[in-house]
Amino acid sequence: MKPYILNCPTPSILSSFLPQLFKYMDEKLSKEWNDLIINGVHISTLEEASAFEQSSLDINSNEFEEIFNEKVLRDLTRAYVDLLEPIFGSGASKNDELKEYMLDYMPITEYLLRSLCHLMTCKDSVSCIRTTQLCVRILPSLIKREALREFVGKELLSSALQALHDGYHKESHPVIISLITDIYIDLRPISTIPFETFANLLNMDYGKLQKFEVDLSRASELKIRKNIVKKFLEGITGVSKGEWFKINITGEQKSTKRTLAGNYIKPKIGVLDVDDPTGLVDLFD
Repeated sequence: MKPYILNCPTPSILSSFLPQLFKYMDEKLSKEWNDLIINGVHISTLEEASAFEQSSLDINSNEFEEIFNEKVLRDLTRAYVDLLEPIFGSGASKNDELKEYMLDYMPITEYLLRSLCHLMTCKDSVSCIRTTQLCVRILPSLIKREALREFVGKELLSSALQALHDGYHKESHPVIISLITDIYIDLRPISTIPFETFANLLNMDYGKLQKFEVDLSRASELKIRKNIVKKFLEGITGVSKGEWFKINITGEQKSTKRTLAGNYIKPKIGVLDVDDPTGLVDLFD
């Protein structure tokens, strides 16, 4: 399938089956990852995967079957990422026409972007890192398309924040933070959606959010703006993998999501949306 897609002479030919393929893969992987989380994850690192391959577990045991099925799921997830990466590789290539078509033909685009969100949050560090890096590469193309900006500012940004909240992805935090930073810096000048997404984080401190935007508005250099965003995100990084199942659970709701401390007041407008240009002259030039 991969060679056929990458070497297809006319991208429009792919419209006959690619939407169905992406839809099927997204739904299958989402369901199987949800089932795995419910039953419990056995493999958290490459070392654990290697140890399983060299283990002497009885192949007829339930434990062997569970770990084997998990490894198959991880391999399938990574194979799906393998299919997407060459299409959206960095730099000019023969796949540019295919890339543009996949981002412009909405029946394909819808399930492609939905897949990226789910791949970023599944509990597989390899897939998370590679998917996040892929999102960083295609972000300018996504923001360039006005019809996709709402998705970027809501779903894609929310998925990145979800991955950042999850201590399982601690090793992936640097690249996740870079993606969140790029989304906010690049999309915020033309849309309030990133601000609204941050504001709707559970227990978000509205005062801190406003101060964050004030600091951002006063920064004239891109490097300084990125540092401001990264510093703001420090408070919502997840716990370590070893503490993954130690997160306090209240009531019947079980979640590994970390939340920001503070009082939440849903804002109607951000400081970057006011008419007074004071302090904003050099922003996003």
